[in-house]
Amino acid sequence: MGALTRLAVIETKLMLREIAAPMFTVLLPVALLVVFGLPASVHRPDPALGGHRGIDTLIPSMSVMVSMAMVAFFMLPTVLAGYREKGVLRRFATTPVKPAALLGAQLVMNAGVVLFSTSLTLVIGVAALDMHLPDPLLVIPVLLLGLLGLFPIGLLVASIAGSAKAATGYALALWFPSAFFAGLYVPVEYLPRVIRRIGDFTPLGAFRQAIQAAWAGDAPHPQHLLVLGVSFLVAGGLAVRYYRPA
Repeated sequence: MGALTRLAVIETKLMLREIAAPMFTVLLPVALLVVFGLPASVHRPDPALGGHRGIDTLIPSMSVMVSMAMVAFFMLPTVLAGYREKGVLRRFATTPVKPAALLGAQLVMNAGVVLFSTSLTLVIGVAALDMHLPDPLLVIPVLLLGLLGLFPIGLLVASIAGSAKAATGYALALWFPSAFFAGLYVPVEYLPRVIRRIGDFTPLGAFRQAIQAAWAGDAPHPQHLLVLGVSFLVAGGLAVRYYRPA
């Protein structure tokens, strides 16, 4: 645990030296929250949202989803693939501190970025945009399950990418269809039924629906939680299988 803590501190310092990526990851979701949270239409009950307001459902779930995806699909795999490219993982394998400790430090650090971004979304939404305060007993478990369901996808990308550039390419190939089926471009409530059903079975789409329900005070659908659980098992298992230090 001591080695993990020290590595997490070191990895955080390294991340802050290259501040562009984490700043973008934090500020983009906040910008989306503010831009889409200002119109009066999202402050009125919407029948398509079960009578909830968009500012309490669509808008915060979109912001949190983007933050989670930026970290899981881009930050995490790009850094780890870059370490492989530079030989860092290979050198770690020859020391008493195994690569698993470095991996754990990266997971802790990136989870912290997601939680910070989510907290910022909550504070700004409640203080400046008349967002209702969500129930933490619903939101926090869904956030943790989202980390478990989506971070292994980033680990899988990192395990097969030979360089940071390759990891970015794989991440972009995952991001665009995932974002579409999760309702980033057009809210899923306004998409054709078949598209909505496909999105329900994608990890990012399932997380978006689960966090939207939790933020509105409703229990997430068991199917969405199951999809995230399957993503954890399948993507995590494949990441372990294809992992290589060099």
